Amino acid sequence: KMKAVKTFVTSLSHSDAVEALERGSLEVEGITIDTKTEMVSKLSFSREGDNWEPASTPEGDVVAAIDCTQNEAILAAGKARELINHIQQLRKAAGLDMKDVVEAFFDESVESTETAVSMNVSLFENKFKGSVPMPKRCAPAWSVVIASDSVEIGGSKVEVSISRPALAVKDGLSELANTYLSTVKPSSVEKDQVLKCTIDGDEISLTEGKDFWLSTADKMRGTSGLSWM
Repeated sequence: KMKAVKTFVTSLSHSDAVEALERGSLEVEGITIDTKTEMVSKLSFSREGDNWEPASTPEGDVVAAIDCTQNEAILAAGKARELINHIQQLRKAAGLDMKDVVEAFFDESVESTETAVSMNVSLFENKFKGSVPMPKRCAPAWSVVIASDSVEIGGSKVEVSISRPALAVKDGLSELANTYLSTVKPSSVEKDQVLKCTIDGDEISLTEGKDFWLSTADKMRGTSGLSWM
């Protein structure tokens, strides 16, 4: 009678199955089944649409319904991780150590990667100790590229590069002041420090955080040159 019992049990409605489990027994074809020891309640998930995926334990007593919808935030996070990976590969190819500081830049024909970076600024800051990859258009003219590569991020071609740290200057600063600041190593300057120099016989003072910044990312933060910084 096992076939008849199986057919009967599997055809139970949800409410009938719950009632039998709570009662502790079930009568089928003159056979009494102990529902606490002889029956196992297995859960299932009836999904609607392709964006849902179920996962259950081997016993079937726990089912997790996972929403696999790839919204803008999820796609942007994926692109951000791709960019991090390409930057790490460039560092490795250049033979850099963990302690070596660089600035990362990217250049693209569409703003797909920039959107991804803008939505994941904290991710980059945590990964690169406060540094954030910047659009190439923001880089100082004297930025020295250490390594670069043309890669695909989210299906789009992107030129990714790493450069030696360089001071970023205020827009409209004199050419001579720019020339002087281009020779100064960021590692030799502290926050809010005032640099003094003589240009064409005139002594001028240049203040960090006002006339120049320790990195391009710092300049974008201080001037709102990029709305997302």
